[in-house]
Amino acid sequence: MFELNEVLVYGNNGVCKLEDIRQESVMGTAHTYYILAPVYDDRSKFYVPVANKALTSTLRPVMMKETLHQMLMSIKNSVPTWEKDDRKRSQHFHDIVVGGMSEELLTVMKELVIHKKELQHTVKRLHASDEKVLSVCKKIVGEEFAYAFGVDVKDALDHIESEFVAG
Repeated sequence: MFELNEVLVYGNNGVCKLEDIRQESVMGTAHTYYILAPVYDDRSKFYVPVANKALTSTLRPVMMKETLHQMLMSIKNSVPTWEKDDRKRSQHFHDIVVGGMSEELLTVMKELVIHKKELQHTVKRLHASDEKVLSVCKKIVGEEFAYAFGVDVKDALDHIESEFVAG
C-alpha cells in the first residue's frame, strides 16, 4: 500500500503524486481508488482501483538518482544495433516500452536518437512508429530523470541525449 503524497511512476503515464486514497461508487458498487495527479501535467488525474493488481503492479516509487545515473552510464558506451526489419523492430520496441523504465528502455531511446540523428544527413525520416516509440521513451525517461535530479524535463532529456551522442 502506498502513502498519501508519495511520488510514484504509473506505468507509461509518467511521474504522479498520490493525492488521495478514497472510496468511489461506480454503478452502485464502492471501490477504493488511488487518486494520482501527474506531476508534469495538471490537466488530468488517474483513478487506479486498489484491488486491480494488473494496474497497481505498474505503480512504483521514482528511482533514486544514483540508480538512474548508473543505468545511463551502463549504456553510454554501448553500440546501438539497428534492426532493419520494421515489424521485428516495432515489436521489440513495443515489448520494452510496455515494461517501463529499464536499461533496455534507455537503449531503445539511444538507438532511436542516434538513428534519427543519422537520418538528418539524408532526406529520410524516422518511421512514424519509431517516432511514436521515441516520444513515449522521452516521456517515461525524461519525467523520471527530471524528478529524481530536480531539473526540468527538457534539461534532463538534453543531458541524456548528449550522453548518447558522446558515448
